[in-house]
Amino acid sequence: MPNKKFILFILVSLMYFSCTEKYYPEIDEDVSVLVVDGKITDEIGPCEVRLFRTVSFTDDFSLKPEKDAIVILHDDLDRSEILNETEPGIYQSSFTIIKGEVGRTYWIEIQTLSGKKYESTPELMLPPFEITSLYGDELEVITDDNSEEAVGIYFDAKNNENTGSYLRWEYRESYEWHTPFEADTKITENPQTVCYPVNDFPLINLYDASDIENREVNHLLTSTILQHEVKLKHKYLLDMRLYSVSQENFIFWKNMKAIHQTNGNLYDILPANIKGNISSCEGDFEVLGYFEVSSVRTKKGMFSKDDYSVEFSDFPKECETFNYITVPDDSPPDLTRYFIEKKIIRPRLTLYLARFRHCYECNQKYPTKKPSFWP
Repeated sequence: MPNKKFILFILVSLMYFSCTEKYYPEIDEDVSVLVVDGKITDEIGPCEVRLFRTVSFTDDFSLKPEKDAIVILHDDLDRSEILNETEPGIYQSSFTIIKGEVGRTYWIEIQTLSGKKYESTPELMLPPFEITSLYGDELEVITDDNSEEAVGIYFDAKNNENTGSYLRWEYRESYEWHTPFEADTKITENPQTVCYPVNDFPLINLYDASDIENREVNHLLTSTILQHEVKLKHKYLLDMRLYSVSQENFIFWKNMKAIHQTNGNLYDILPANIKGNISSCEGDFEVLGYFEVSSVRTKKGMFSKDDYSVEFSDFPKECETFNYITVPDDSPPDLTRYFIEKKIIRPRLTLYLARFRHCYECNQKYPTKKPSFWP
């Protein structure tokens, strides 16, 4: 039986620095195309690369992972590391050979099971923007000729090296949610009345600080909490990540944002005319996506309505009682979703007074444990 290490060495040798001529093809929307979504940062943890295939508009939008590929991470110190496929289409480094460091340059090579080869353009990891403050300010939100008071969560940041210019940020929220009602009978065996919803926001958030002399940015918005929401009734947590990215990466996401701001996801509908930093090494193999090299800083903030003058709602609108009328078969509301408070029988109709079940036991909808990023 051949030596496994020798076979691995041959495979690596076939890929290593093998991309001599880059090719950017015209994309045929009816052809399955390789999509690359990868990132290395200066955080503790592995570099991760996700490989998937696009689907046509007539298919469902389930992801098609690119399995059994060889993905190699390189840096400018002549080090290389083969990433392990931890799940179908998801490849991670062991974090023992190559670590993300500011001032170092990184790129990846890919060889699919069919033998097609791709490479990313080497990118320098730029100095980070330090998040100096995370705070809430009151504001007015106007939508469809209606206005509503709100609190926006903002941040300030500074690049101490005065060399970074382009920012991208992500954030998620969690808050303490209490059930407003108590049922006269148990809906579940272990009812819970305090829960912790978690929301991720797939928006593309960018800022160009290249014209700012001291590379200090202020009052950049993350989330907005509207007056009718109950997120601030008890405790509200915002967890954000701020990336210092290259100009090329900034342009990539700016183009993505211009076409479909609400997606922010490489796997939803990736426009063919948006080129990333991935190219095929030979032939006319199509490829889309980006391998990002960035430094990152994180910050969390806890907020409550007591910090602001806005009169936030104490009652979730989703838990208002509603009338449900049926004729004449007397079929009730969907009991997997609703709890019936009262049934009123009238001539030729039946009236139900019902609410969503989670308004009595929040574990019907929300997690009961604090998320891992909760302090």
